[in-house]
Amino acid sequence: MTRPGAGHRSDETIRREAADWAARAHDPDGGFDPAAFDQWRDADPRHADIYARMEAGWNQAGLLAQTRVGQSRGLPDRRQMRGERLRPYVLAAAAVLLIAVLGVTLISFRAPEPAGQKPVYASKIGQIRQIRLADGSQVTLDTNSRVEVAFDPHSRRVRLVRGRARFTVTHDVNRPFTVTAAGASVTARGTIFDVALIRHQVRVTLLRGAVDVRNDETGNAEPLSVERLRAAQTLAFRPSMPLPAPRPIQPLATQWPSGMLGFDDTPLAEAVAEANRYSTYRLRLADPELGRLKVSGAYRAGDLNGFAEAVAASFHLHLVTMNRGELLLTSAGTPAT
Repeated sequence: MTRPGAGHRSDETIRREAADWAARAHDPDGGFDPAAFDQWRDADPRHADIYARMEAGWNQAGLLAQTRVGQSRGLPDRRQMRGERLRPYVLAAAAVLLIAVLGVTLISFRAPEPAGQKPVYASKIGQIRQIRLADGSQVTLDTNSRVEVAFDPHSRRVRLVRGRARFTVTHDVNRPFTVTAAGASVTARGTIFDVALIRHQVRVTLLRGAVDVRNDETGNAEPLSVERLRAAQTLAFRPSMPLPAPRPIQPLATQWPSGMLGFDDTPLAEAVAEANRYSTYRLRLADPELGRLKVSGAYRAGDLNGFAEAVAASFHLHLVTMNRGELLLTSAGTPAT
């Protein structure tokens, strides 16, 4: 709900407030108050949009510095930025640096849609879309994704049909927020996490708070599998298998809502599969052995040509344009087929 008079406040004022909230959220001694933050965020639709861009810009600059690419380019890391209280000019400089050095562009979030009118939300290939739900929670849909929403007085349930989504959940101790995907479920009450259902695999990534992950389709031979995730942990599993132990997240992999694909020592086959999800045409590897090469860096989501050209230059490969625009990476002496 927008408070009376909220619309008269300037975007610059909101940016300063958003910077202060971002600083508190990322500083263990910053005195972050989730309830007060939820109240501020819900007071004006612009608050959530500006804060999301503020958080994305800070995360990109800080997290890219942790990779070999970021270190070689001299990007500021979180330790350097934390002392600045995240003033808007620091974030703006970081975003400009990212665009100039790495070719990253930020995809603007769509304006929130009226809550409660559409129980089903979807995104197109190459589109990243943000939705505000009836309870004030936000869902950011990745490319080619679809969710179904069902709220009642006692529970909040969202089904991820395909793709990936980030959930920024409004705290409500009386109504747990549950996301289901292919027989698995993730339950939270107020936190930020990603759920992906891609290539028959479920992946849950927790950015803040704690969630319970259940796999209800483990088969008759295994009991119900339950795992508690903590912040900065992720797990990936098949619906028919028991849950594995959580693993630390790859920081760059969490930056997709800002339109950036980040890889840090990632096998080329995995990076190509991820880049292809944002395009209507495909990039292929002529030799499966090329898939073992390790890729690091940041690339614009949807710019498949730019990604392919960068990979070709890095590994001295040939990039061939095939029929209907399909791209093929080949090594020297490998025929294009």
